[in-house]
Amino acid sequence: MILKDRLRQKRREFRLRQEDVAIYLGFESKNGYWSVENGRTKLRTEHLVLLMALYNVPAEYFLLDEAAKEKIL
Repeated sequence: MILKDRLRQKRREFRLRQEDVAIYLGFESKNGYWSVENGRTKLRTEHLVLLMALYNVPAEYFLLDEAAKEKIL
């Protein structure tokens, strides 16, 4: 699973709208977050840290593929 899929999966798991996450991350509109979640814009480090806190997951959840996670977790 790639980053954009993990972002979408967690958002849906927490029953949040893109607009909710956009506001939490400080975007002026949901379009900013939409671009990240759809892979059109890179995820900024400060947003990654906020998403880790929001979803209570380590950075590895978003950054590593399944094979890599199995080796270290």
